[in-house]
Amino acid sequence: MKSKKYWPRLAKLFFHYRKNSPILPSPPVRLWVELTSFCNYNCIMCPNKDLKKEQKGFMEFKVFRKIIDEAQHYIFDINLAHRGESLLHPQLIEMIEYAQQRHLFTRIHTNGSLLTEELSQKIISSGLDRLSFSFDGYDKETYERIRVGGNFEKTIRNIVRFLEIKKAANSKKPQTAIEVINFNNKDKAEPSKAKEKFHDLFKHLPLDSFVMKELHNWAGELEKKEDKARYSVCPFPWNALIIFWNGDVLPCTQDFFGRYIMGNVKEASLESIWNNEKMVLLRKKLSCREVDDIETCSKCDRLWRTGFLGVPKEYIWKFITKKMP
Repeated sequence: MKSKKYWPRLAKLFFHYRKNSPILPSPPVRLWVELTSFCNYNCIMCPNKDLKKEQKGFMEFKVFRKIIDEAQHYIFDINLAHRGESLLHPQLIEMIEYAQQRHLFTRIHTNGSLLTEELSQKIISSGLDRLSFSFDGYDKETYERIRVGGNFEKTIRNIVRFLEIKKAANSKKPQTAIEVINFNNKDKAEPSKAKEKFHDLFKHLPLDSFVMKELHNWAGELEKKEDKARYSVCPFPWNALIIFWNGDVLPCTQDFFGRYIMGNVKEASLESIWNNEKMVLLRKKLSCREVDDIETCSKCDRLWRTGFLGVPKEYIWKFITKKMP
């Protein structure tokens, strides 16, 4: 899908979002496609460790191919990650290449622990557009306390080596970022020596950005003190769809355990799911602030974040630059 069509499509969806339209004349602009729900970490802030055995698996390539073949005509970018570690999928590179061949902007979010020399070279050669490393903690003690199962030194070496290979290849892609969750509000205002030392590790390497992300409560799955501002209608059901490894389709990334499934791509097209009865009802309930009977929405802190024109502020710049997480 050509980038020049992004703005008219986004404007059209925003118009219907502001109008609280339950039925949308345009399909979504982005997808989250979960290649696997397995993860090799047990991070303290992530509900992945609580997934049941039957909720874990790998997406079959034929299911992935069906999604891409349908979505290539209206999707602008696709996140090839969600609840698990995508680098675990044995067909990761083939999946990136398949989406790239259909001119989709592809992203992956990874903890970086599984990178090898060979895999790093293949990812860079695959045409992947953006790779973000999830790395919480600027020193060994903090990192390994948060990222349970991780090894601070090994993961740092993997990321540095990936960037060295990218630099040697003189490749602009993938855009590369390190994302850190803000567990301590003071961290933004008071740069520590550990933080400065951490940043110095990547000097003269092609790291495009450091991103500080706010901690959220995974729709009530995690305890978090809520600082409620004015209610904002969640924009997700007006612009995106999330697809689990088994083909289940959901309206929001925060529904970690799949409590509000819209349908399944093995049984229906994405476009038919986009305006089906469950999706229309959800948009109506969100618009009217009648979410008490929807478990994920009623407990989600993102409905109460400070917004502008109804859109949570944290999303506005991401929508404009197409840098959704």
